[in-house]
Amino acid sequence: MASSGRIFSAMLGTLCLLLTTPGCMLVAVDAGHEGVLVQKPFFFGHGGVEPVPATTGRILLAPTTEVIDVDVRPLQYSEHFDIISAENAPVSFDAFLIANVIEGRSPDLITRYGFNWYQNNVKEAFRTFVREEVQKYPLFELTTKPATRARLQDAVEQEVRTKLIEKQGIPVRLNRVVIGSILPPKGVLEQTAQTIIQEQRKITMIEFQKAEESREKAEKQRGMADRAYREHLGLTAPEFVDLRRIEVQKEIVQHAPSNLTIIMGMEKLGINLPPISTTGQ
Repeated sequence: MASSGRIFSAMLGTLCLLLTTPGCMLVAVDAGHEGVLVQKPFFFGHGGVEPVPATTGRILLAPTTEVIDVDVRPLQYSEHFDIISAENAPVSFDAFLIANVIEGRSPDLITRYGFNWYQNNVKEAFRTFVREEVQKYPLFELTTKPATRARLQDAVEQEVRTKLIEKQGIPVRLNRVVIGSILPPKGVLEQTAQTIIQEQRKITMIEFQKAEESREKAEKQRGMADRAYREHLGLTAPEFVDLRRIEVQKEIVQHAPSNLTIIMGMEKLGINLPPISTTGQ
């Protein structure tokens, strides 16, 4: 039974060569593909799918035989989702199912599920599994924790493998399930960004106001301290100003290099000196 496809092709090729039947054609099967032969006799015999696929190379076919090309390499099937999380917050993401037809099983796949096996038998179930798992989590956990996506991928992969592929006997090999980045929809992201900007501006203004109030308070306290100091010394306002000028110059000298020279012109600086007594002359 396993060699019936090859025997049929060999006999058909010999018959075409001997009888030079018009319409016989050569078909190439590429690497990573299998050709499923579907016989469609004109008058007699049994048609149907040959149980053994044609592999890489060229095959000679009668005009009544159709070849369905099946890619047996791992293929990626993607689905986009706009759904609601556990806390009724909208999220948007892509999910990917990566699978390949099991080598040598392509005729079985075509016979039972057809060429569009994913769209007809897997797509909606895969979407349901993904949707149900994602809706178990709140928005923050979905969008900020990589471990959550890893758990989602493992859970969906397990359900696809056991509840779908193995249960229905679909001759495909599931390689993996990938859940893309989960984000709120674009409109929600823009609104969130504007909210963050406004909140940051509000915080900045509050901090600026606090700094101004603190500076004003410090200035008032320093003014009150200076006034109390002046009154304690019994100095007038001009005398206190001269005293503060001298204290500042003293601080400059103390913190300046040793070779610094300061020339003080008291008259030009307006130093208020007590008048020189002329008594006793």
